[in-house]
Amino acid sequence: MESFTTTHIKTSLTALGIPFESNEVELDHLRFKSFRRIEPHGIYYAEGRSHAGIRESLVLCTDTEGFDASNCLIRLSHPQLAFYKLMRHFHGKEGSAGVHPSAIVDPDAVIAPGVEIGPYCVIGKAELHAGVKLSSHVVIADNCILGENTVVEPHSTIGASGVAWVWDVETGERVVQPQIGGVVIGKNCFLGSDVSIVRGSVNEDTLVGDGTVIAHGTKVGHGCTIGAHNHFANNVSLAGNVSTGERCFFGSAAVVRPMISLAADTTVGAGAVVVSSVDVPHQLLMGVPARSTEPAKDKLSGVPKKNSNRTEQA
Repeated sequence: MESFTTTHIKTSLTALGIPFESNEVELDHLRFKSFRRIEPHGIYYAEGRSHAGIRESLVLCTDTEGFDASNCLIRLSHPQLAFYKLMRHFHGKEGSAGVHPSAIVDPDAVIAPGVEIGPYCVIGKAELHAGVKLSSHVVIADNCILGENTVVEPHSTIGASGVAWVWDVETGERVVQPQIGGVVIGKNCFLGSDVSIVRGSVNEDTLVGDGTVIAHGTKVGHGCTIGAHNHFANNVSLAGNVSTGERCFFGSAAVVRPMISLAADTTVGAGAVVVSSVDVPHQLLMGVPARSTEPAKDKLSGVPKKNSNRTEQA
């Protein structure tokens, strides 16, 4: 793993436009490390947590009091945000644009410059905007649009066929409705591995708003409308025609029944089953069936904290 010096970090913070102050301790052989495994020569951020035991490391912090003198202390406004930006700066995946030879791409697909299509992907009559990155074994069906800089991890399917059917009362046959709509995914979205998004049923699309993050194993039903900057933890299930406002957060294994509408800034707890719509923003839904309460604290477990002095970035 690549290592860094304090000069590397300070130079990069300046390049990223992050103002800071620092002491004069100079260190080398630094690597990004977690508070769950504290070791010397780490790069850490201290934000509302104990820093006991950190030695000979670089620490991003808001308050320099109480640290061991062997540490390089860099004081700035948002340590966690700076830590993430630095990790992205040094360790962000840099793939190569183009189509892997093993991928299958419909000749009528519209592929913008700078798109990366990985091994064994299958692309139908879809539209992929600039900066889209598809890892291996991704399927993009017909009538799907992926916005700029959207990333899709392995074994995910965009535009899958949903299951809508009725019984033929005369023959006893199950009659399945063909689903002929599409999927529109906004800009700067991230879809983890094994995510399935079902296309719209007839003349509607399934919509995913800009900046939405969908973690591994999540399933989105036909005709859903997901607001901008939603966050889905792993294995969330949205049934068909669910509508969510902006900045909703869904904990692991949450389930939402069909036709539900959720207001902006709704938080659905892990394992909750939502059976009723919520039209008041900033509600916390918990339990089976889920009950609505106002969040009791500013920082909910698992929900990234919003900085009040900055706007959401696309």
